[in-house]
Amino acid sequence: MTNHHRVIIIGAGAAGIGMAVTFKDFNMKDVLVIESGTIGQSFKQWPKSTKTITPSFTTNGFGMPDINAIAKETSPAFTFNEEHVSGDTYAEYLCIVAQHYDVEVATQTKVSDVAYVDGKYELTTNKGVYSADYIYVATGDYAFPNQPFAYGQHYSEVDDFNNLNGNEFVIIGGNESAFDAAINLGSRGASVSIYTTSTGFDHDDADPSVRLSPYTHQRLREAVRQGAHIELNVGYKATDINLHDGVYQVQFENGHTATSSSEPIIATGFDVTRNPLIQQLFTVKDNDVRLTELDESTRYPNVFLIGATVRHEEAVLCYIYKFRARFAVLANILMRREDLPVDASLIDTYKKNNMYLDDYSCCEVDCSC
Repeated sequence: MTNHHRVIIIGAGAAGIGMAVTFKDFNMKDVLVIESGTIGQSFKQWPKSTKTITPSFTTNGFGMPDINAIAKETSPAFTFNEEHVSGDTYAEYLCIVAQHYDVEVATQTKVSDVAYVDGKYELTTNKGVYSADYIYVATGDYAFPNQPFAYGQHYSEVDDFNNLNGNEFVIIGGNESAFDAAINLGSRGASVSIYTTSTGFDHDDADPSVRLSPYTHQRLREAVRQGAHIELNVGYKATDINLHDGVYQVQFENGHTATSSSEPIIATGFDVTRNPLIQQLFTVKDNDVRLTELDESTRYPNVFLIGATVRHEEAVLCYIYKFRARFAVLANILMRREDLPVDASLIDTYKKNNMYLDDYSCCEVDCSC
Protein backbone atom coordinates (compact mmCIF):
# COMPACT_ATOMS: atom_id res chain seq x y z
CA MET A 1 0.00 0.00 0.00
CA THR A 2 1.36 3.41 -0.98
CA ASN A 3 2.31 5.76 1.86
CA HIS A 4 1.15 9.18 0.66
CA HIS A 5 2.30 12.60 1.89
CA ARG A 6 1.66 16.05 0.55
CA VAL A 7 5.39 16.82 0.75
CA ILE A 8 8.40 14.49 0.69
CA ILE A 9 11.89 15.84 1.24
CA ILE A 10 14.68 13.54 0.07
CA GLY A 11 17.71 13.95 2.31
CA ALA A 12 18.04 14.64 6.06
CA GLY A 13 21.03 16.94 6.04
CA ALA A 14 21.09 20.67 6.76
CA ALA A 15 18.81 21.52 3.82
CA GLY A 16 16.35 18.67 4.35
CA ILE A 17 15.86 19.18 8.09
CA GLY A 18 15.85 22.96 7.70
CA MET A 19 13.16 22.81 5.02
CA ALA A 20 11.05 20.47 7.15
CA VAL A 21 11.29 22.80 10.17
CA THR A 22 10.25 25.73 7.98
CA PHE A 23 7.20 23.81 6.78
CA LYS A 24 6.31 23.26 10.46
CA ASP A 25 6.49 27.04 10.92
CA PHE A 26 4.10 27.44 7.98
CA ASN A 27 1.70 24.96 9.57
CA MET A 28 2.24 22.42 6.78
CA LYS A 29 1.97 19.21 8.77
CA ASP A 30 1.97 16.46 6.13
CA VAL A 31 5.72 16.42 5.48
CA LEU A 32 8.03 13.42 5.46
CA VAL A 33 11.82 13.45 5.22
CA ILE A 34 13.37 10.37 3.63
CA GLU A 35 17.04 9.62 4.32
CA SER A 36 19.13 6.75 2.96
CA GLY A 37 21.29 6.75 6.09
CA THR A 38 20.72 8.63 9.32
CA ILE A 39 20.13 12.31 10.07
CA GLY A 40 23.23 14.29 9.13
CA GLN A 41 24.80 11.29 7.39
CA SER A 42 27.14 13.31 5.16
CA PHE A 43 28.42 15.34 8.10
CA LYS A 44 29.21 12.12 9.96
CA GLN A 45 31.40 11.11 7.02
CA TRP A 46 33.60 14.20 7.21
CA PRO A 47 37.25 13.54 8.16
CA LYS A 48 37.54 13.59 11.94
CA SER A 49 39.59 16.80 11.95
CA THR A 50 37.33 18.76 9.60
CA LYS A 51 35.28 21.57 11.09
CA THR A 52 32.86 24.13 9.71
CA ILE A 53 34.76 26.96 8.04
CA THR A 54 31.90 29.36 8.83
CA PRO A 55 31.88 30.49 12.47
CA SER A 56 28.94 29.94 14.81
CA PHE A 57 27.86 32.71 17.15
CA THR A 58 24.57 33.30 18.95
CA THR A 59 23.52 36.59 17.35
CA ASN A 60 19.89 35.53 16.93
CA GLY A 61 18.43 38.42 18.93
CA PHE A 62 19.77 41.00 16.47
CA GLY A 63 18.27 39.69 13.24
CA MET A 64 21.33 37.63 12.44
CA PRO A 65 20.78 33.95 13.30
CA ASP A 66 23.84 31.80 13.90
CA ILE A 67 25.45 31.49 10.48
CA ASN A 68 25.32 27.67 10.70
CA ALA A 69 21.75 27.48 11.99
CA ILE A 70 19.07 25.88 9.82
CA ALA A 71 16.16 27.40 11.77
CA LYS A 72 15.91 30.95 13.03
CA GLU A 73 15.51 30.09 16.71
CA THR A 74 18.39 27.61 16.95
CA SER A 75 22.16 27.97 17.24
CA PRO A 76 24.96 25.37 17.19
CA ALA A 77 27.07 27.88 19.14
CA PHE A 78 24.49 28.01 21.93
CA THR A 79 24.01 24.24 21.95
CA PHE A 80 27.68 23.21 21.95
CA ASN A 81 29.62 26.34 23.00
CA GLU A 82 31.84 25.93 19.95
CA GLU A 83 32.59 28.34 17.13
CA HIS A 84 33.70 25.79 14.53
CA VAL A 85 32.07 22.40 15.03
CA SER A 86 33.03 19.00 13.66
CA GLY A 87 30.89 17.00 11.26
CA ASP A 88 29.79 14.64 14.05
CA THR A 89 28.80 17.58 16.24
CA TYR A 90 26.86 19.25 13.46
CA ALA A 91 25.02 15.99 12.76
CA GLU A 92 24.09 15.92 16.45
CA TYR A 93 22.76 19.48 16.13
CA LEU A 94 20.55 18.36 13.22
CA CYS A 95 19.24 15.45 15.29
CA ILE A 96 18.43 17.78 18.19
CA VAL A 97 16.59 20.21 15.90
CA ALA A 98 14.64 17.42 14.19
CA GLN A 99 13.58 16.03 17.57
CA HIS A 100 12.71 19.43 19.03
CA TYR A 101 10.45 20.32 16.09
CA ASP A 102 9.04 16.80 15.83
CA VAL A 103 10.15 16.34 12.23
CA GLU A 104 9.08 12.99 10.76
CA VAL A 105 12.14 11.27 9.29
CA ALA A 106 12.28 7.84 7.66
CA THR A 107 15.93 6.81 8.05
CA GLN A 108 17.73 3.95 6.30
CA THR A 109 15.28 4.48 3.45
CA LYS A 110 16.92 4.76 0.05
CA VAL A 111 15.03 6.12 -2.95
CA SER A 112 15.86 4.13 -6.08
CA ASP A 113 13.31 5.52 -8.50
CA VAL A 114 10.78 8.33 -8.86
CA ALA A 115 7.87 8.14 -11.30
CA TYR A 116 5.35 10.85 -12.19
CA VAL A 117 1.97 9.08 -12.26
CA ASP A 118 -1.40 10.83 -12.62
CA GLY A 119 -0.12 14.11 -11.21
CA LYS A 120 1.64 12.55 -8.22
CA TYR A 121 5.14 11.26 -7.60
CA GLU A 122 5.73 7.64 -6.67
CA LEU A 123 9.02 6.99 -4.88
CA THR A 124 10.31 3.44 -4.87
CA THR A 125 12.47 2.69 -1.84
CA ASN A 126 13.94 -0.30 -0.05
CA LYS A 127 11.08 0.05 2.43
CA GLY A 128 8.20 0.23 0.01
CA VAL A 129 6.56 2.83 -2.20
CA TYR A 130 5.84 6.37 -1.04
CA SER A 131 3.92 9.01 -2.96
CA ALA A 132 3.84 12.79 -2.79
CA ASP A 133 2.36 15.86 -4.40
CA TYR A 134 5.59 17.82 -3.96
CA ILE A 135 9.22 16.71 -3.84
CA TYR A 136 12.15 18.66 -2.43
CA VAL A 137 15.52 17.15 -3.32
CA ALA A 138 18.11 17.80 -0.58
CA THR A 139 20.58 15.01 -1.29
CA GLY A 140 23.63 17.30 -1.43
CA ASP A 141 26.81 16.35 -3.26
CA TYR A 142 29.12 14.75 -0.66
CA ALA A 143 28.16 11.23 -1.74
CA PHE A 144 29.29 11.98 -5.29
CA PRO A 145 33.02 12.81 -5.22
CA ASN A 146 34.70 14.02 -8.38
CA GLN A 147 37.50 11.47 -8.76
CA PRO A 148 38.79 11.42 -12.36
CA PHE A 149 41.87 9.27 -11.70
CA ALA A 150 42.58 5.57 -11.32
CA TYR A 151 44.68 6.25 -8.21
CA GLY A 152 44.40 8.68 -5.35
CA GLN A 153 42.21 8.90 -2.25
CA HIS A 154 39.43 11.43 -2.50
CA TYR A 155 39.15 13.89 0.38
CA SER A 156 35.70 12.52 1.25
CA GLU A 157 37.15 9.03 1.70
CA VAL A 158 39.60 10.09 4.42
CA ASP A 159 38.46 9.12 7.91
CA ASP A 160 41.36 10.70 9.81
CA PHE A 161 44.38 12.49 8.31
CA ASN A 162 46.43 11.47 11.34
CA ASN A 163 46.05 7.83 10.31
CA LEU A 164 47.37 8.23 6.76
CA ASN A 165 50.73 6.60 6.20
CA GLY A 166 53.61 8.60 4.78
CA ASN A 167 55.66 11.76 5.24
CA GLU A 168 55.11 13.34 1.83
CA PHE A 169 51.85 14.01 0.05
CA VAL A 170 50.66 15.40 -3.25
CA ILE A 171 47.26 17.08 -3.16
CA ILE A 172 45.26 17.76 -6.33
CA GLY A 173 42.93 20.76 -5.94
CA GLY A 174 43.20 24.33 -4.72
CA ASN A 175 40.25 25.24 -2.56
CA GLU A 176 38.88 24.55 0.92
CA SER A 177 39.21 20.76 1.07
CA ALA A 178 42.69 20.85 -0.47
CA PHE A 179 43.96 23.34 2.09
CA ASP A 180 42.23 21.54 4.95
CA ALA A 181 44.03 18.35 3.95
CA ALA A 182 47.33 20.21 3.57
CA ILE A 183 47.03 21.91 6.97
CA ASN A 184 46.23 18.65 8.75
CA LEU A 185 49.02 16.71 7.05
CA GLY A 186 51.55 19.55 7.31
CA SER A 187 50.80 20.09 11.00
CA ARG A 188 51.75 16.51 11.76
CA GLY A 189 55.14 16.96 10.03
CA ALA A 190 54.48 15.73 6.49
CA SER A 191 55.80 17.58 3.45
CA VAL A 192 52.85 18.66 1.29
CA SER A 193 52.68 19.86 -2.32
CA ILE A 194 49.40 21.26 -3.63
CA TYR A 195 48.87 21.25 -7.40
CA THR A 196 45.91 23.05 -8.92
CA THR A 197 44.73 24.77 -12.08
CA SER A 198 43.33 27.67 -10.01
CA THR A 199 42.81 28.54 -6.37
CA GLY A 200 40.62 30.60 -4.09
CA PHE A 201 43.66 31.34 -1.91
CA ASP A 202 44.16 34.90 -3.19
CA HIS A 203 41.07 35.34 -5.34
CA ASP A 204 39.92 38.93 -5.90
CA ASP A 205 36.24 38.03 -5.45
CA ALA A 206 35.00 38.79 -1.93
CA ASP A 207 32.31 36.08 -2.13
CA PRO A 208 33.29 33.35 0.38
CA SER A 209 31.92 30.80 -2.09
CA VAL A 210 34.86 31.73 -4.32
CA ARG A 211 37.55 33.07 -2.00
CA LEU A 212 39.31 30.91 0.59
CA SER A 213 37.72 31.41 4.01
CA PRO A 214 39.39 33.54 6.72
CA TYR A 215 39.32 30.51 9.03
CA THR A 216 41.37 28.49 6.53
CA HIS A 217 43.83 31.37 6.02
CA GLN A 218 44.21 31.64 9.80
CA ARG A 219 44.84 27.93 10.21
CA LEU A 220 47.29 27.92 7.31
CA ARG A 221 49.33 30.81 8.74
CA GLU A 222 49.47 29.11 12.14
CA ALA A 223 50.54 25.80 10.63
CA VAL A 224 53.33 27.45 8.63
CA ARG A 225 54.48 29.42 11.70
CA GLN A 226 54.80 26.14 13.55
CA GLY A 227 56.98 24.67 10.83
CA ALA A 228 54.55 22.99 8.41
CA HIS A 229 55.97 22.59 4.90
CA ILE A 230 53.17 23.34 2.45
CA GLU A 231 53.95 24.22 -1.16
CA LEU A 232 51.33 25.69 -3.52
CA ASN A 233 51.70 25.18 -7.27
CA VAL A 234 49.14 27.00 -9.42
CA GLY A 235 48.58 26.43 -13.13
CA TYR A 236 48.99 22.66 -13.02
CA LYS A 237 46.25 20.49 -14.52
CA ALA A 238 46.62 16.84 -13.52
CA THR A 239 45.89 14.44 -16.38
CA ASP A 240 46.80 11.03 -14.95
CA ILE A 241 48.07 9.21 -11.86
CA ASN A 242 50.07 5.99 -12.14
CA LEU A 243 51.70 3.66 -9.63
CA HIS A 244 55.16 2.21 -10.41
CA ASP A 245 57.27 0.25 -7.92
CA GLY A 246 55.44 1.72 -4.94
CA VAL A 247 55.76 5.32 -6.17
CA TYR A 248 52.79 7.39 -7.34
CA GLN A 249 53.44 9.51 -10.42
CA VAL A 250 51.13 12.43 -11.13
CA GLN A 251 51.26 13.64 -14.72
CA PHE A 252 50.37 17.22 -15.61
CA GLU A 253 49.28 18.83 -18.87
CA ASN A 254 52.38 21.04 -18.94
CA GLY A 255 54.67 17.98 -18.90
CA HIS A 256 55.58 18.15 -15.21
CA THR A 257 55.57 14.97 -13.11
CA ALA A 258 55.16 14.92 -9.35
CA THR A 259 56.09 11.80 -7.38
CA SER A 260 55.11 10.58 -3.95
CA SER A 261 55.40 7.35 -2.00
CA SER A 262 52.07 8.20 -0.34
CA GLU A 263 48.78 7.95 -2.16
CA PRO A 264 47.81 11.39 -3.51
CA ILE A 265 44.84 13.21 -2.00
CA ILE A 266 42.19 14.16 -4.55
CA ALA A 267 40.47 17.40 -3.50
CA THR A 268 38.69 18.16 -6.75
CA GLY A 269 35.28 18.63 -5.20
CA PHE A 270 32.05 16.84 -5.97
CA ASP A 271 29.84 16.20 -8.97
CA VAL A 272 26.13 16.35 -8.13
CA THR A 273 25.24 15.55 -11.75
CA ARG A 274 26.28 11.93 -11.04
CA ASN A 275 23.35 11.61 -8.65
CA PRO A 276 20.77 9.33 -10.35
CA LEU A 277 17.91 11.30 -8.77
CA ILE A 278 19.27 14.55 -10.16
CA GLN A 279 19.63 12.96 -13.59
CA GLN A 280 16.08 11.63 -13.44
CA LEU A 281 14.24 14.67 -12.11
CA PHE A 282 16.20 17.62 -13.47
CA THR A 283 17.74 18.81 -16.71
CA VAL A 284 21.53 18.59 -16.54
CA LYS A 285 23.53 20.53 -19.10
CA ASP A 286 27.21 21.55 -19.13
CA ASN A 287 27.60 19.97 -15.67
CA ASP A 288 24.93 22.28 -14.26
CA VAL A 289 21.49 21.47 -12.89
CA ARG A 290 19.05 23.68 -14.76
CA LEU A 291 16.36 25.28 -12.58
CA THR A 292 13.60 27.82 -12.94
CA GLU A 293 13.87 31.06 -10.99
CA LEU A 294 11.88 29.30 -8.27
CA ASP A 295 14.51 26.52 -7.91
CA GLU A 296 12.04 24.19 -9.58
CA SER A 297 12.82 21.45 -12.09
CA THR A 298 12.46 22.46 -15.73
CA ARG A 299 11.20 18.92 -16.47
CA TYR A 300 8.64 18.19 -13.77
CA PRO A 301 6.22 20.40 -11.81
CA ASN A 302 6.43 20.71 -8.03
CA VAL A 303 9.95 19.25 -7.85
CA PHE A 304 12.42 21.61 -6.20
CA LEU A 305 16.15 21.51 -5.52
CA ILE A 306 17.31 22.86 -2.16
CA GLY A 307 20.69 23.13 -0.49
CA ALA A 308 24.28 23.78 -1.44
CA THR A 309 23.95 22.60 -5.05
CA VAL A 310 21.58 25.40 -6.09
CA ARG A 311 23.11 27.83 -8.61
CA HIS A 312 21.64 30.86 -10.35
CA GLU A 313 24.24 32.55 -12.56
CA GLU A 314 26.45 34.40 -10.06
CA ALA A 315 24.46 33.26 -7.01
CA VAL A 316 26.09 30.18 -5.47
CA LEU A 317 24.23 28.91 -2.41
CA CYS A 318 26.96 26.61 -1.13
CA TYR A 319 26.86 27.78 2.50
CA ILE A 320 24.13 27.12 5.03
CA TYR A 321 23.49 30.81 5.67
CA LYS A 322 22.86 31.20 1.94
CA PHE A 323 20.62 28.26 1.10
CA ARG A 324 18.56 28.49 4.31
CA ALA A 325 17.30 31.86 3.04
CA ARG A 326 15.30 29.99 0.39
CA PHE A 327 13.38 27.69 2.76
CA ALA A 328 10.60 30.15 3.63
CA VAL A 329 10.34 31.37 0.05
CA LEU A 330 9.76 27.83 -1.24
CA ALA A 331 7.36 27.02 1.59
CA ASN A 332 5.36 30.11 0.72
CA ILE A 333 5.23 29.06 -2.95
CA LEU A 334 3.71 25.71 -1.98
CA MET A 335 1.17 27.36 0.32
CA ARG A 336 0.05 29.66 -2.50
CA ARG A 337 -0.23 26.80 -4.97
CA GLU A 338 -2.36 24.87 -2.50
CA ASP A 339 -4.40 27.98 -1.65
CA LEU A 340 -3.49 27.66 2.03
CA PRO A 341 -3.35 30.68 4.35
CA VAL A 342 -0.05 32.24 5.42
CA ASP A 343 0.17 34.84 8.14
CA ALA A 344 2.03 37.88 6.77
CA SER A 345 3.71 38.36 10.12
CA LEU A 346 5.38 34.96 9.71
CA ILE A 347 6.98 36.09 6.45
CA ASP A 348 8.12 39.25 8.24
CA THR A 349 9.93 37.22 10.90
CA TYR A 350 11.93 35.44 8.21
CA LYS A 351 12.71 38.70 6.46
CA LYS A 352 13.82 40.31 9.74
CA ASN A 353 16.15 37.35 10.28
CA ASN A 354 17.62 37.64 6.77
CA MET A 355 16.12 34.26 5.89
CA TYR A 356 13.87 35.23 2.98
CA LEU A 357 15.86 35.46 -0.24
CA ASP A 358 13.33 36.07 -3.02
CA ASP A 359 15.54 38.12 -5.34
CA TYR A 360 18.80 36.60 -6.59
CA SER A 361 19.91 39.92 -8.09
CA CYS A 362 20.90 41.11 -4.62
CA CYS A 363 23.44 38.33 -4.06
CA GLU A 364 26.59 40.05 -5.32
CA VAL A 365 29.28 40.30 -2.64
CA ASP A 366 31.24 43.57 -2.77
CA CYS A 367 33.75 44.69 -0.16
CA SER A 368 35.78 47.90 -0.53
CA CYS A 369 38.25 47.03 2.24
